[in-house]
Amino acid sequence: MPHTFPYNIVTAFSKGPFNGNPAAAVFVDENLETDLLMKIAANLNQPVMSVIGPQIPSAEKTVAAFNIRWFLPTFHEIAICGHATMVAARAVFERGLVGDSVEVIEFHTQSGGVMRARKIGKDSLEIRLPSGTLTDVSSEESPKMAAAVSKAFGRDVAIKYMGVGSKGFENYVVIELDEKENLGESKVDAVAFLGTGYTINVVTTASSNGEELFVSRMFAPAVISPPDYEDQVCGSAHCLTGPYWHKKNGLASDQAFSAKMVSSRGGDLNLFWDQKASVISLKGETFVMASGEIYV
Repeated sequence: MPHTFPYNIVTAFSKGPFNGNPAAAVFVDENLETDLLMKIAANLNQPVMSVIGPQIPSAEKTVAAFNIRWFLPTFHEIAICGHATMVAARAVFERGLVGDSVEVIEFHTQSGGVMRARKIGKDSLEIRLPSGTLTDVSSEESPKMAAAVSKAFGRDVAIKYMGVGSKGFENYVVIELDEKENLGESKVDAVAFLGTGYTINVVTTASSNGEELFVSRMFAPAVISPPDYEDQVCGSAHCLTGPYWHKKNGLASDQAFSAKMVSSRGGDLNLFWDQKASVISLKGETFVMASGEIYV
C-alpha cells in the first residue's frame, strides 16, 4: 500500500497561473528519507518543492508553526527559499489546516532558523527575510567576472557595479547593468555565468518605466535545471538588491518600494527594508494552480 501525501502547486508574486514563480508544497506526516524527497521533487519538476511537516506547538494564538525543507528538482536540498515559503503558507491556508484566528505561518528550518509568512489579503502574503550587504568585487576578480557577464549576454554590456553578498549570501553576486541594456528583452546564455565563480548570479538595472524602482533576473546554472537555468522570481535575491537600490536612491528609512523580475514569466514584489532589524519584507500575490495527492 503506497503512502499518500497531499500537495499544492502555487505561483508566488503573481495574480495568475502563468506568471510569477511556481513551487510545489508537499505535506508529509512522517520523516521520509532525503533521497525519497529528492525523487519526489524531481518528479514534480517544479522550480522548488517545499516539504511541510505536521503542525508543531506555538505560544501565540495567531501563529501556527510547521517544520519545512526545500528541494530543487536537480537533487539538491537548499537552506532557504523565499518564494517557496510564500507558496507553503498559501497551501496551509488553502487546505484549512489552521483556524480562522491564525494570521501568521511560522516555518522552522533544518538549520534552526525561523521564517514567517503573514496573510495580508485573500491571496496576498508577506514574508520577512534577513537582509544583506554587498562588498565590491575585487580588482583581481573583476575582469574574469565582467568577461563572463558579457559572454552570457553575447555582447559587451555596460556594467555599472558588481558586488558579492555578505555573511549568509556568500555565494551571491549582484551585477548592475546600465538600464539601456534592456534586461527583460535580452537573450542570455546562463551557462556562461559558471565563469563568475558564484552560484547565484543576480543581474539588475534601474527601471525604465517608473512603475518600479528596479528590475532584475537571477541565473544559477550550477543548481537550476536547463534550458534556462533561471529562477523566474527569486525572493532571496531581494535580500541584497532591495537594500542596494534603497540606498542608491536615497529612500527614507520608512519608505516602501516595488521591484519586478523580468524573466519570461515575470513577477511583481512590494518591498520594505527594516534597516535596524536587518530584515526585508516581501509582499506579493499568490495563485493556486493545482492540488492533489502523491503516492509513493
